[in-house]
Amino acid sequence: MRGMPTAGGPTVKRLSQPDADIKPKALGLPRGRAVISVFGSTQDIETDLAAKLLPVLRSVVVTAARNGAVFVTEGTDRGVVHLLGMALQACEQRWPVVVGVAPSSKVHDLTETSTNGQVALEPNHSVAVIVPGSEWTDATPVLFRTIDAVRHRKPVIALVVGGENEKEVVDHLSGDNPLLVLAGTGGLADRIATGDLTGDLAVLVRSGKIFIVHVDEGAGKVVTALERLLGKEKPVKPPRIWPKVRYRAPEPRPLIDPGFVVAYPALADAIHDANAVVAPAFHELDAQADVEQNRYRLMAVLAIGGGLTTTVFGALQTWLKDTPWPGVLVVAGGAFAAAITIVARKRESLDKYLTARSRAERLRALYFAHLAAPAPATEEERQDKVADLEAAVSDRKHEVVRT
Repeated sequence: MRGMPTAGGPTVKRLSQPDADIKPKALGLPRGRAVISVFGSTQDIETDLAAKLLPVLRSVVVTAARNGAVFVTEGTDRGVVHLLGMALQACEQRWPVVVGVAPSSKVHDLTETSTNGQVALEPNHSVAVIVPGSEWTDATPVLFRTIDAVRHRKPVIALVVGGENEKEVVDHLSGDNPLLVLAGTGGLADRIATGDLTGDLAVLVRSGKIFIVHVDEGAGKVVTALERLLGKEKPVKPPRIWPKVRYRAPEPRPLIDPGFVVAYPALADAIHDANAVVAPAFHELDAQADVEQNRYRLMAVLAIGGGLTTTVFGALQTWLKDTPWPGVLVVAGGAFAAAITIVARKRESLDKYLTARSRAERLRALYFAHLAAPAPATEEERQDKVADLEAAVSDRKHEVVRT
């Protein structure tokens, strides 16, 4: 780990020859750390996509720092690596070590000026390993040797964000290493997500450890997948037992993962229509069911507590025959339990919960039935199906449910 970057950018280490040994200590690199190699687009990223990617990369940086992982990139201040540098700047406490590997004739550090179209090194990296070479591909073998030197039996995960270089992914998968693909970022990432591949890459993807998360699913889903691959997956929380006095329904979650739009483009229109028409009504009833369920459980717990209090003080009264106060508490406990029972019956929380839950589940079934229906042949037919869907949603929201 390290603190803030130096003003002059990364520490530059130049190899004397392309096949020179990669010695972590001599290059100022850690050893025995998990590695996250970043394979991504080198072109400028559109503003809308960059706005989605930056929060995801920030969370990836924080996760790497927390787990002691090391980033290895192509090291230049462009494309996805530039966004990674912006994400590093947002890391307020510990920074993960970030290593860039680049060919000498293609890059310049912050103390030099660009000649012949050279690209600047990304200034927030820890170390830049400069390889003798005139082509970008000259650095690829050294990049993988650097990864092997740093990892030393620890896991190595490749994060694919857009991108175009198939060879890097092929070399990574050839070592039976997992691949975390951020779909919705274009280029190679979307081709892997949709299976639009040929040759060795198609074989390796089908037989390898591939994890696909759509960028629209947000940082939480990406971090969960990354921690699983790092072997740091958070334990599953046990079900909540006790009801809450002040309960708020959780934020609604999509009925299906947004990545389905990328994986099944033929369903894109149906998913969009179902999300616009059915999902809001489902989330409303789902939240109502959660609230009523919590209220009913709270009333039940209070009634049980009142009954238990009555029983305890009744036994105490039997033991302390000449003491009047246990009898007063018996009466108070009984009155409390009776009052709670009456309130619970008047509120009809159980009936409201069962009604809301039944309606919500019928809306869920309607959602997936719409996806399973044959696709409309024309836009007019699609609008008719949407109108029918709206009518069906209204019916299910207000239909009588026998509880």
